[in-house]
Amino acid sequence: MIHTLVAKVRRVLQGCGVMAASAEEVKLLGSVGSPFVIRVQIALELKGIEYKYSEEKLGNLSETLLKYNPVYRMVPVFVHNGNPISESRVILEYIDETWKQNPILPNDPYQRALARFWSKFIDDKVSNSRLYINALHEIMLLMNYI
Repeated sequence: MIHTLVAKVRRVLQGCGVMAASAEEVKLLGSVGSPFVIRVQIALELKGIEYKYSEEKLGNLSETLLKYNPVYRMVPVFVHNGNPISESRVILEYIDETWKQNPILPNDPYQRALARFWSKFIDDKVSNSRLYINALHEIMLLMNYI
């Protein structure tokens, strides 16, 4: 389901001419259904960043994941030119600061603070990943109308 949404976003971004050139090494280590991986995928698509996705099998993590995230040993792990970053909110901030096109956060400091508040709220309150995925799906559908 997410791959279909990601493909639609990619086509829209390519059609608008905002897809970023991919001369850099960008990888995402993730697991299907993880709301934290999905949030990073959406950010990458909104920014128009091409990346390689590597599926991790929970309970049987790859040596690559263990090398890049030895502390938490969890997905997502974002790798940019060999430099690993973990924790989805940290990854989102890095992506937004590195690729300036299509900002994720608003320019206004107060609006940025509100966005961060709601991001943390969702992390803290939404324990059922199915609800989270459905909410993300609704957001993506709404984006087609913007």
